[in-house]
Amino acid sequence: MKSDKKSREMTIAAIASDTRNMQPVVVLKEKGGGERELYIWIGPVEAMALQRAINKEVFQRPLTHELLRNILEKSSVRIEHIEIDDLKDHTYYATIYLKGPDEKLVTVDARPSDSLVLATWSGVPIFVSERVIEGMAQTEEEITAARQKIILTQEDIEQTDEELTRILERMNPDDLGNA
Repeated sequence: MKSDKKSREMTIAAIASDTRNMQPVVVLKEKGGGERELYIWIGPVEAMALQRAINKEVFQRPLTHELLRNILEKSSVRIEHIEIDDLKDHTYYATIYLKGPDEKLVTVDARPSDSLVLATWSGVPIFVSERVIEGMAQTEEEITAARQKIILTQEDIEQTDEELTRILERMNPDDLGNA
């Protein structure tokens, strides 16, 4: 089922926001208790589609990813798995692995965000090539720095809100001037 390249299965751990620009970030974590994580910045539309796939939210009319999934299904083509298999110039690349009625394996180049949405809707494994994992930030300092740039959970957001509330409560309105 998995591609011939050396890769690791990962799962979507979170859809977070980069605190610098509020851009969505998908956090992939190594399956089976692995420590490694991969951060992929995606667009807001793709983040919404991925969140909908995670929650299995279906609209009255199919949106793009559901349409593609429906076309594949009606054509008796199934997604075997996806793989994030390259990193060039700060851009991730992915491949979707498909099998039709003849069981022939076909690969399609795709953006990781679209691949993740389709994999989530289809319930198929997500793989990341070892080369990509090794090419990402791996020192403890780099991981800590990356984690500080994103909000991972609702708990983190609530904790940040509580900290801001405490700061505001300690402030004197006179210190703000005539704003």
